[in-house]
Amino acid sequence: MSRWKSRPASKGTATPGTAPATGVSGVAKFARPGDHAAKSLKAGDIAVVDLPDLDRTQAEALVARGVRAVVNAASSSTGSYPNLGPSVLTEAGILLVDRVGPGIWSRMRSGETVRIAEGKVFHGDVLVAQGTSWNDETVTRSLGEAEQGLVTQLGSLTANAADHLERERAMLLEGARVPHLRPRLRKRPVVVVTKAFAWERDLRLIKRWMREHDPVVVAVTDAADALMSRGITPQVVVGPVAELSDRALRSGADVVATSSSGQPTGHERFEKAGVDAHAFVAAGSPSDLALVLADDNEAPVIVQVGQPKNLVQFLERGAAEVASSFVTRLRASSRLVDANAVGHLSTRSMAVWPLFVLLAAGVVALVVAVGSTPVGQEWFASLGDRIGDLRSWIEGLFS
Repeated sequence: MSRWKSRPASKGTATPGTAPATGVSGVAKFARPGDHAAKSLKAGDIAVVDLPDLDRTQAEALVARGVRAVVNAASSSTGSYPNLGPSVLTEAGILLVDRVGPGIWSRMRSGETVRIAEGKVFHGDVLVAQGTSWNDETVTRSLGEAEQGLVTQLGSLTANAADHLERERAMLLEGARVPHLRPRLRKRPVVVVTKAFAWERDLRLIKRWMREHDPVVVAVTDAADALMSRGITPQVVVGPVAELSDRALRSGADVVATSSSGQPTGHERFEKAGVDAHAFVAAGSPSDLALVLADDNEAPVIVQVGQPKNLVQFLERGAAEVASSFVTRLRASSRLVDANAVGHLSTRSMAVWPLFVLLAAGVVALVVAVGSTPVGQEWFASLGDRIGDLRSWIEGLFS
């Protein structure tokens, strides 16, 4: 008897005998980020994933593996934006079953043979998960709904951004109320760290670059404590007083206390910590104000750590915060660089052979330049005579 038949109903096991006679069968492989099996996917496997808003790159990687079907625990298209992953899979003839739920990770094991039919996933005769199958019709409908939703979001973004720009025009365009930090921090590369969106990975990517360029590290709210626990002391800490720890205040960093209206409170905490804090009164999230601060203090480059990696992450926050972020990034666009780009450029090793080619070209150019002078011509003539004498001496040894 299958071990699935012996499980109690509380585990979500269906009654045996419900599996249809037809469907797509194959070995199921868990392919979540970090799963070892994800690297061993091969032709004919059924990939079990957890990929909300499945994008084109993710779908193309699955197509390249030659999988027979994809079972997604999440929603392959949430409607946040028109993602093309489901379309790529259906066009390649790969069955996609959507929104089966997180229970699938406990109801089956990677490496087991399963059968999929009509949006249902069976192990033997037992139903272990159920979702929605995608086809050309559902793909077309989903894209249309997502496009309309994106138009609505972008319209809201435009209106909110215009409102934010009007309210904070003096600060954004003229730098009014933006604190000026001590001179030793000005005109230096800046790394703004926000504890969000894979920030630890971002830090690992730019570790080498930070060692080589010694940037000013600006920590946003609780990122200060997280950085210090990793042996990195920020030079600037930014955020509302209530979100800054005593440890951050005593770190020796310049403290910039933000507030959307009125002067920041908490002067007794500053006095107790011996801190002469800067007040930054402006609308916007602390991470946005940290970017404005770095830009206004003439940082030649601002590296963002922990910022949204795609359109979905950018738009999934509140409308006011999205508008503030959009306008802020326009303001600092000439200086902004993402940590992924910096990490890619700083870790690329240069091939050795181009150096030898450059060295050889330099030597040849030097020889030609010297040979064109009267002194050089005398040297080469003398060298020719010496080579002739050497040749005669060698021939004499063997004669």
